[in-house]
Amino acid sequence: MATLILDMIGPFGVLLLAFGSYRYDPRRISLSIAFWVGINFLFYAIRFMVHPGYGMTFAWLLPLIELMVTGSAFVSIRWLREHPSQSVVRYYFWWALFYAALVVIATTQNLVLAWLAIEFSTLVSSALLIELGNRRALEAAFKYMVIASVGMSVALLGIVLLYASLQSQHLGWQTFTYANLAIHHQAIAPIVRDIVMIMMLCGIGTKAGLVPFHTWLPDAHSVAPSPISGLLSGCLLGLCLLVIDHFLRAISMPSTLFLSGQHLLLLFGVLSVLIGSFALFVQKDVKRMLAYSSIEQVGIMAIGFGIGTPLAIDAALLQFVFHAIIKASLFYLAGYFSERYHSTHLFQWKEITKKFPRLAILWAILLLALAGLPPLGLAYSEWMLILSLWDQQQTIVLLALCLGLVLSFSALSDHLIKSLWKTPRNQTVDLS
Repeated sequence: MATLILDMIGPFGVLLLAFGSYRYDPRRISLSIAFWVGINFLFYAIRFMVHPGYGMTFAWLLPLIELMVTGSAFVSIRWLREHPSQSVVRYYFWWALFYAALVVIATTQNLVLAWLAIEFSTLVSSALLIELGNRRALEAAFKYMVIASVGMSVALLGIVLLYASLQSQHLGWQTFTYANLAIHHQAIAPIVRDIVMIMMLCGIGTKAGLVPFHTWLPDAHSVAPSPISGLLSGCLLGLCLLVIDHFLRAISMPSTLFLSGQHLLLLFGVLSVLIGSFALFVQKDVKRMLAYSSIEQVGIMAIGFGIGTPLAIDAALLQFVFHAIIKASLFYLAGYFSERYHSTHLFQWKEITKKFPRLAILWAILLLALAGLPPLGLAYSEWMLILSLWDQQQTIVLLALCLGLVLSFSALSDHLIKSLWKTPRNQTVDLS
């Protein structure tokens, strides 16, 4: 608990700066918050280098989240400057709460606390989705809240069933720590354990954006402010998938059903890769394109966690790290270009290479990295996953993954060429 309170210093400091400085220039508030978050990131980065473990299963998670939040804080300066009608205090209030939710999900080793943080992230991120206040944003936020809340309700029922099945193994708040579940899960009837695994996978999988529970994701990510889209796609999806992996590994045993939790996760991963990569071809809105790419990337991570071998898990974790950095950067760049051209239509970005040559080069490198072009980051993790599938003789999954990677590379390369060099069409997409 003391560690969790220490980890809350960053979000709490943002709230203090936002409410304590509301009478000052909004730009000064934004700069103060950005530098505060940056200092917080340096603290966690140094702590990780000096003492890599500090009691976490994946000790690198918190520095990664702090890095992503720091990027979002600095991008928020520009976004608020471009939208002067937005309340700076209100924006940073919801932003700080979302920041806190991400920290809790990344650090907790308790299933119930993870559920609470994920559900809390739904509420505060929905508030951030409607910052622009237009009809499209309201519809996307409503759809997001309804679908995500239904999914999390299913997960809650799974938690209740799990608690009832533990019988005499109740230890108060410690009952739902992953360590305690790993010790006492044999007291649960096998059929009940399988049902709980499926409920948790389907419930939290909704927030992770796994197919077929992904329908909220393209709408929500496309209307959110770009500093929020980067955190939603780069951090929240992967963190929810990590919660699923923690839980499945804690109660892993031979299944009495045809599909175990790992098998179902593998199936959802394959579907996500295929659906996400196919959908990329028909996207013209740049943020929807990046959102469907996130579905594909989450599917790749799910395949790694579903296989469950050390190499596959390492590949999934490396995929999470690279995807978080690349996708957040792409959302931030897409937001900048969209503001400059007053359009999220990819083919309306006229002469981007002439007007913004350096940013155009960065955009091209990041999009190629997302497509998995060697020697850029994602190519390494995807190759590790391919080797793992080959070693486990998962031929069908391997073929599906390779098909998805080829389709994704083709679609993203085509969009890159058209955004940089093709003569734009006459139609525009209104941001409102």
